[in-house]
Amino acid sequence: MCRMLIAVGKPPMDVLLDDFAIMASNRNEKHENNEKREFQHADGWGIVYTDNEILQVDKYTQPCYNDPNLSNYRDLESPIVILHARKGSKGHGGVELVNTHPFWYGNYIFCHNGTVDQKLTFDNAFSPKGKTDSEQLFYYMLTNMNGSFNESYISDKLNAIHDFTGMNSIFSDGHTSFIINWYRLRPLYYALKFMETSDYFVLSSEILPHLKSQNWQQLKNHDILRLETESRSFRIYNGNGNPQ
Repeated sequence: MCRMLIAVGKPPMDVLLDDFAIMASNRNEKHENNEKREFQHADGWGIVYTDNEILQVDKYTQPCYNDPNLSNYRDLESPIVILHARKGSKGHGGVELVNTHPFWYGNYIFCHNGTVDQKLTFDNAFSPKGKTDSEQLFYYMLTNMNGSFNESYISDKLNAIHDFTGMNSIFSDGHTSFIINWYRLRPLYYALKFMETSDYFVLSSEILPHLKSQNWQQLKNHDILRLETESRSFRIYNGNGNPQ
């Protein structure tokens, strides 16, 4: 279970980083998981960005809200930024870099919020380095892709999985990103929200506290949002891969 966000364009990095830390430390929105207990996402964090148009992934095992490395990215200028804070699901790997999101294979990066208990099969070309259901979900999604990674392919693969709490995910090659809102329970925790200005687009697990005044919208369960980095344009598809 995790908190994550993606931004394209020229977002205020200070705001993204500060609000990401607030969100991960359980000091922002109320939801089913923190109604009666503390629910911090303390099991490592990661960031995706581009450096000279090449995707970079940096990962850390400390909680992002206690990690001085977070401030290293305040001056970052990147057309795309993805942030992920992990709260590991029981039995799905400890606090190690190999279990920290985002995962990266070939041209694709992936991060996930939720738990998948169904045994997933994937091609022998993929060899999990950690013990997370998330890494295995990533390889399952890439298996039999054959260069056709699109909203119809995504919906077909996800509709074949039945034993899960949430499969919220971000897939990206740096140019095109697919953000998936897909869950079976806890709608307050799993709902994804997004907003845009003339300069940037942000989608997040929670409304960012310093951007509350913006016009946020919420994805529906089983929505897939396709986001283009260069144009900042997006389109939303339903759980059957059809445009809305």
